[in-house]
Amino acid sequence: MNGKTCKSFLGFSLIICLFVAGIDYVQGRYYFVGGRQGWDLYPELIKWPQGKLFKAGDVLVFNYATEGGNLFSPVKVDKAGYEKCDPSVLKMSDRFNGTGHDRFRLTKGGNYFISAVQDYCGYGMKIAAYAF
Repeated sequence: MNGKTCKSFLGFSLIICLFVAGIDYVQGRYYFVGGRQGWDLYPELIKWPQGKLFKAGDVLVFNYATEGGNLFSPVKVDKAGYEKCDPSVLKMSDRFNGTGHDRFRLTKGGNYFISAVQDYCGYGMKIAAYAF
C-alpha cells in the first residue's frame, strides 16, 4: 500500500472503531436482574446490583415465572415506594408487561423496583439501581 492509501485505511478503521464503541453507549447495556436465578423470591436478590456500574440508558431485564398469574411481576416505583414496599405509587408507563421478560430502561439517578405483590417485596424482592 502506498502512504495515502494506508492513511485512508487507518482513518476508516478508526471511524469504524469509534462507531462500534459508541453503539454500547447509545443503546445501553442489558443486565439480567438476579443473574441465572432471575427475578425471584430469594434472600440475595436485594444485593444483586452491588458492584455494578449502571449508566442512564442501560436496560434491566426481569425474567420471572408467569405460571399462576403475574405474582412476581416487577414495578418501578419512587424511593418512598421502594422503602415502604408500596406498588401503588407507580406510573402507568412503569407497569410490567406480564411476559416474564419485562424490560426497564434506567434513568439517571435512583431507579427502584419492587414486586407487584407487597408481601414479596417485604421479603426482599426488590432492588435499587443507581445510574450515572
